[in-house]
Amino acid sequence: MRSDRDQDLRELFHDPRIPDVDLTGKVMGKLYAEQKTKERFFVKYKVGLLVAAGMVLTVSSAFAAVNYHSLKNKQGNVVYEKKTLEESGYTRPSKDEQIRSLKSGGYADEVLQEGTAGLFYVVSDIPDMKIYTESKGISFTDVSKLRDKMKDQSVKILDSLEGKYKFESARVDFEPMTYVNPLSPEEEAAIAKKLKRQAEESKKEFAMMPVALSKDYWRILSIYNNQGKDIRVTMSKTSSKETVIVHKEWDLKEEKLMVKGVEMIFTDFGTGKNIHWVYDVPNTNQTIRYHIETSNPVTKEELVKIAESYLD
Repeated sequence: MRSDRDQDLRELFHDPRIPDVDLTGKVMGKLYAEQKTKERFFVKYKVGLLVAAGMVLTVSSAFAAVNYHSLKNKQGNVVYEKKTLEESGYTRPSKDEQIRSLKSGGYADEVLQEGTAGLFYVVSDIPDMKIYTESKGISFTDVSKLRDKMKDQSVKILDSLEGKYKFESARVDFEPMTYVNPLSPEEEAAIAKKLKRQAEESKKEFAMMPVALSKDYWRILSIYNNQGKDIRVTMSKTSSKETVIVHKEWDLKEEKLMVKGVEMIFTDFGTGKNIHWVYDVPNTNQTIRYHIETSNPVTKEELVKIAESYLD
C-alpha cells in the first residue's frame, strides 16, 4: 500500500525530467476518467482510483482474473462497478497525450485556489484541441469544520473510529458542473479555440477559464490515525454511476457481505483490505458510497465493525 497520504498521480509524474518511457500503466485511470466523465469524476487524476481499486500499485499481478461485484441503489440500478481495461473500451493514449494531461494537472495546482475548478488548454503539437477539467479540493484538519461544511448533505462524519483512530485530516472535492452537465462537442470546440487564442496572446503554455462546482455532488477523503496507522474513509455522492478500472490480473479477492441489512463488498488486496457500500439518500434517487480502507494487520472483522459504526 502507498505510504504517501493523499498523493496525487500528477505529483508523481509531472516533472520536466520525465524520461522517454511509456507512462500508460500509471496514468490510465486519469486518462480513462477524462474519456468517461459522465460515469464518474472523482478518479479524475487522484490516487482515489487506486484507493477504490484497493491501492494495488504494489500488488503482484501474477494471479488469475476474478469476477467483480457491483452495488445497486434501491431502484435496482447499478451505481458502482469494476471493469477491466478490456471491458471498459479504454483507448490507449500516446506518451505525448499522457504528458499533456499531467501538465494540465500541474498547471491546475499552480493557479487554482482551494474549492475551485477550471477548464485547461495546454499548448502542444497534438492537433486535437483537447481541454481538461481540473479542480482543487478543500482541506480540513478540524472535524467540526468539515461537518459544518457538509451539513444537510446526509453524510455521516465521525470524530473517531472504534474510539482509537482519531480524525486527522480530510479533503472535500466538489464535482465540476462540466461533469454534471457535460459540454457538447460544439461547446467544447469553441472553448478550446478561445483558450488557445488566449494562450497564444499571453505567450503562456496554457490557458484556463473558471468552472462552477456542484453543491450536490462531491467526494470526501478522510484520514483517521492511531499511532501512525491510517484508516482512510471515502464518501462520494456523484451525479452518475461510478466505474473503477482494474487490471484483469490484479489479485483482488472480493466477497459480498450483509451487514445489518446492508449489502457490502469486502476486498482483500494482499497488503490490506477495504469495504464499501451505498446509502440511499431518503426521498431522492441519489446515493452516497462509503469506502473504508486500511493496510494489514487490521482484520476483516475489525473492518466490518468500523463499517457498522456508520450504520448506527
